[in-house]
Amino acid sequence: MALTRPLEPESSYGKVRAAIRKAGSLRARKRKSRWLLSVAAGILLLVGIGAAFFKPVAPARLLRQYTYVAGNQRSEVVLADGSRVTLNRNSRLTYADTYGVTDRTVELEGEAYFEVTKDASRKFEVRLGEASVCVLGTVFTVCADKEKGTVTATLVEGSVRFRCPGQQVTLTPSQQLVFVRASRRLDIRTVDVEKETAWKDGLLKYTSVPFARLIAELQQAYGVEVRIEDKRLAETSVTVSGTFSENQSFEEILDVIARSLPVRWTKRNGVYRLR
Repeated sequence: MALTRPLEPESSYGKVRAAIRKAGSLRARKRKSRWLLSVAAGILLLVGIGAAFFKPVAPARLLRQYTYVAGNQRSEVVLADGSRVTLNRNSRLTYADTYGVTDRTVELEGEAYFEVTKDASRKFEVRLGEASVCVLGTVFTVCADKEKGTVTATLVEGSVRFRCPGQQVTLTPSQQLVFVRASRRLDIRTVDVEKETAWKDGLLKYTSVPFARLIAELQQAYGVEVRIEDKRLAETSVTVSGTFSENQSFEEILDVIARSLPVRWTKRNGVYRLR
């Protein structure tokens, strides 16, 4: 026996619509979930990129510069590696706090006598503007004269390498190099190193130096004005030899010179006149 139940059209239609709405709602939720996941992934990617590009960077370490200035007297500086520098009058030495750690570099204006501690792993460099002197361990002097536009390097012992744009020269003991900045000219000659370095001991040594040249150097050393009124004294054949102490006054030196040369001097209005 078969039992049949009458079909109710409205009830069945309502169930179908409910099923369709439920299925649509599930699909919408899935689409929304996928969209939210995509957005979240995009945000994470942007955050990751931002972190890569905007990662905080530690500020660069600032170098400290030390400068020693010699006024009207010589000054001695002992560097971190034990190297000694004697600065001549009115000279300036500058170096960074990395000296002896990552390098051994100094900058010089004026004249200085260097006694460099040997260190095969780190060269010692004196920078003189566009030129420089490099060594490992040695004794030498360097004079960077701004007024004359020259650099003079004199080697006492060891070996030094002088470098300037397009040129490089190695000096041996008792050699002196003169570099003219304007013309880039290099001259090398053999000199008496005791005489060339006497200033570090407070002495002025001269051997057969033209009188006019001696007076010019004394003018610079003592900051005085001198006029050679007797033109015969300005001739290169008139020379002077001797050793003077920086403790002597300019007038005392003139008196010493007058014992060997027919020189008389007077002083008027702050100007020394030689005849």
